[in-house]
Amino acid sequence: MSAIAPARLRAAFAPTPTATPSVKPSRPRPEPPGRDRLRVVVEAPIASRAPFVILVVAILGAGLVALLMLHTLAAQDAFTLHDLQHKAAALSDAEQQLSVDNQQAAAPSMLAARAHALGMVPTGSLTITHRRGGEVVAVSRAVPPPPKPAPSPSASTSPSPNASPSAKASPSAKTTPSAKTTPSAKTTPAPRRTHR
Repeated sequence: MSAIAPARLRAAFAPTPTATPSVKPSRPRPEPPGRDRLRVVVEAPIASRAPFVILVVAILGAGLVALLMLHTLAAQDAFTLHDLQHKAAALSDAEQQLSVDNQQAAAPSMLAARAHALGMVPTGSLTITHRRGGEVVAVSRAVPPPPKPAPSPSASTSPSPNASPSAKASPSAKTTPSAKTTPSAKTTPAPRRTHR
């Protein structure tokens, strides 16, 4: 071994402070298939969330207002329905009352009482006559009313217990005898003519 050999060994094993390997420009290595190529990702600008939040709040607010309006309209319709049901019940009661009144007014006893109040009398017989001109005439005869009972003489002369003393002493309080009807004084009304 020569004297140079130990120095060479030392130099070979000694660390070099600026030992940089020489880089040769080379072409890129082909990547194995199935692996994506890695690249640096640049941070994207973050979009503001304020428009989205405003949109969601606006949609929720509009839905709430629409729901309140529908609820208010439903309550108003319920009040209207309640009022109309009360009016319908009142009108139904009035209709029933008018129907009862109409049936009572059409009763034979009510018709007879109203006819008597108007001066009508019941007819006894009805005679139909045909005239020369083709005119038909109905002639009716009134039934004489039944005679009224005569007041008894004992009832007119006895003083009433409710009469005041001044009425007994006054000369105008005299009792007058009632006119008695005789059978010969009975009058028959004239026949009535009705045209059809």
